[in-house]
Amino acid sequence: MSLIPQLSNPYLGALIGGLTYGLAVCTATCLPYVASYIAGTGANFRKGVGITLTFNSGRIIAYALIGGLVGLFSGLFRLFVSASTISPFQMYSSIAFGIVTIIIGGYILLKLKTKTTCNAQPIPNPRVNGKTGRFGFDYGAFSLGLSRGLIICPPLIALLIYSLPFASPLGSVGLAVLFGLGTTISPILLLGGLTGWLLHKAPLFKKWLSIAGAGILILLGTVTLITAIIQL
Repeated sequence: MSLIPQLSNPYLGALIGGLTYGLAVCTATCLPYVASYIAGTGANFRKGVGITLTFNSGRIIAYALIGGLVGLFSGLFRLFVSASTISPFQMYSSIAFGIVTIIIGGYILLKLKTKTTCNAQPIPNPRVNGKTGRFGFDYGAFSLGLSRGLIICPPLIALLIYSLPFASPLGSVGLAVLFGLGTTISPILLLGGLTGWLLHKAPLFKKWLSIAGAGILILLGTVTLITAIIQL
């Protein structure tokens, strides 16, 4: 049996279910954060696609962690899983996501301010980047995706509850990952690249677009944080 009645394979059903969810809902909820981050870091098309992929990789890892926990403690979940038990986790995850978003927005603004005060000195890379590691890995985009993925979307909750009777821990991880991959193959990937391409076509406004992107991230994070606190 599968979440999609026409498909007998649950893993294929998880992938297609993620793709269907990603076509509209996931893109609409995640794109404002991704686009703001792309604007804040001054990314072009290629970098915009890379940021979107990194963001989605963070979400997929979060889904895998959740799937693994559900598989490991499936007996407890059968007894205690309900809307009332999931709701507090959702609220605390939303608080964490809001805080991470505010920190990343503030970090981008801080880098912009540092660049402005040091603009008399030669700068090897004129573009303002997100926080990247030694090998160019974008920890800012990854952190956004990871913290966003911990806010479990309703289809994923339904998928994991559905998998309780038959899935092993690895099976639950596989279902969650396939669902996440399905959401990744969605318009958000192309739209992330297009956002970078469009913003890169306005070099005269790059600084202000970066400030606006960072400011929107802080605003989105603040709204998420306040909303979650109120609902606790």
